[in-house]
Amino acid sequence: MNQQELSVLVETSLSGLKVDVAASRGAKPGQWSYKSKDASVWIDVFDFQTNPGKFYFQVMSPLCAMPDKKADEFFQDLLEINYKMYGSWMCKKENWIYVLSLREADGLDQSEVDATLDRVAFYSTDYYSKLSFKYEGCWLPKAPATNTSGSVPGAPM
Repeated sequence: MNQQELSVLVETSLSGLKVDVAASRGAKPGQWSYKSKDASVWIDVFDFQTNPGKFYFQVMSPLCAMPDKKADEFFQDLLEINYKMYGSWMCKKENWIYVLSLREADGLDQSEVDATLDRVAFYSTDYYSKLSFKYEGCWLPKAPATNTSGSVPGAPM
């Protein structure tokens, strides 16, 4: 499967979800993002420079930042939740937890693209609410982002 064929599958799925396909396209070919209920979903179709022409299909959703308290208990819960998940999993990258599905694109069909988008969005929404409830108070307040001038965006000068 090539990038064009995969793009058709992805954009057909997005259209079926009533997502504005043109607005969902990323800066580079093979990238899309959209909002599904409470979940942001990112889609990537890519190959590696070391193996051009062998494409991969990745769907991921940022679930939550790592909690500042009870990290060991939180990780234990993620491992137990992963056992219950089908066709995707939770992973940690830097300070964030994501719901992720990644597979080789060979043999990918429309029903699997549809199911993967649904599955990742559902798990992200569902487990965000469950984990944020269970670990309420475990995330410390974060300082607002500042721009290069050092001022807080939106704050009076």
